[in-house]
Amino acid sequence: MKAIIKRAGIAIQALAIGTVCGCRDSYSTDGGAERETMYQVSTLQSLMVGNYDGFVSVSELRGHGNIGLGTFQRADGEMIVLDGTVYQARSDGSVLVADDSLDVPFATVTFFDSDFACTIENVRSLDELTGWLTETVQANGQNLIYIARIDVQDCNVLVRSVVPQDKPYRPLAQALLTDQCCFTYNGTGGTIVAVYFPKFFNMQNATGWHCHFISGDRTKGGHLLGFSSAAPMEAHFDRTPYFNMYMPQSDDFARCDLDCDSHEDIVTVEK
Repeated sequence: MKAIIKRAGIAIQALAIGTVCGCRDSYSTDGGAERETMYQVSTLQSLMVGNYDGFVSVSELRGHGNIGLGTFQRADGEMIVLDGTVYQARSDGSVLVADDSLDVPFATVTFFDSDFACTIENVRSLDELTGWLTETVQANGQNLIYIARIDVQDCNVLVRSVVPQDKPYRPLAQALLTDQCCFTYNGTGGTIVAVYFPKFFNMQNATGWHCHFISGDRTKGGHLLGFSSAAPMEAHFDRTPYFNMYMPQSDDFARCDLDCDSHEDIVTVEK
């Protein structure tokens, strides 16, 4: 069965997929990890209050997914996972292939399988882009977790990264006030990795969309703060009905106050 939704600037063609009923032989595995699972390292709230010490290696993280986003030990840059490679967009504007030995304090990854796709044109802002993505999710079930891969040939982006932090760690909002580095790239092409969590996950992750960008030549990237493009772009969505979180074992995590539900500091420029 096919469902087609049309609105100005967007055409969505989705293939209806069967409901997952918990039967483990109903989906495949890759390296022992369930392909239909979003694997998360820690909670976003933990990162927000300043728990920047990693406890899962990049090597281990790659065993749980080939697409996703996150950060690294000491909040040293932004993570973009794409096609099985983990990239580190650093505060000096460089992008490196992350060493397998690096530790990760926060990330969300999965194995990408395109469940449905849409074409988007004439996007004037990041809010407009995420608005179209949200409309697509609402048409396919807003209370599940999604990851989207959006490939674009010609766009203008504003991205950020963070200077590595030193102990005693400050909360993320405070770190962004002084140690956020922003970069503007016009007329570039690349890929946006966007993760969506429904509202009832507000104590585990940022609800709505969290987007990172990497250029086609893999030399520019970061957390996406601004976006525009007149060029058509393809957005492919993977719906993940399973969720698996690996919790930190440190005393800092065990004793910190995670009673916070605002993620404005994650998705905005704090200057």
